[in-house]
Amino acid sequence: MATKNNIRSIRFSDEMVELIDRQIGDTFTQKFENLVTKCVWELPNREKQLNDIEAQIKRERERLHKLERATEQLRQLENDLQTTQHYFKFVERRAKAIAEAAEEM
Repeated sequence: MATKNNIRSIRFSDEMVELIDRQIGDTFTQKFENLVTKCVWELPNREKQLNDIEAQIKRERERLHKLERATEQLRQLENDLQTTQHYFKFVERRAKAIAEAAEEM
């Protein structure tokens, strides 16, 4: 273990002391060093991971939006086809009625 030649006196708020006490370590100094080390070495990597995840979420939201638009377009097409089908049935009935009327003449 490295020698500790640096002696400092620092005042902490009660909240900071509680935060430090929740860290891994046997002594307050070890807990404080572990917290600082974690913040210096792990935080940049975690921030990068967070940025990557946020970018992925953004891409997925855009993809979802495109899928929602495509789904709405398919619903509209289905409605249009049903309307067209009803129209063709109407035309077919009219044509049949005209043909029957022509046969009777």
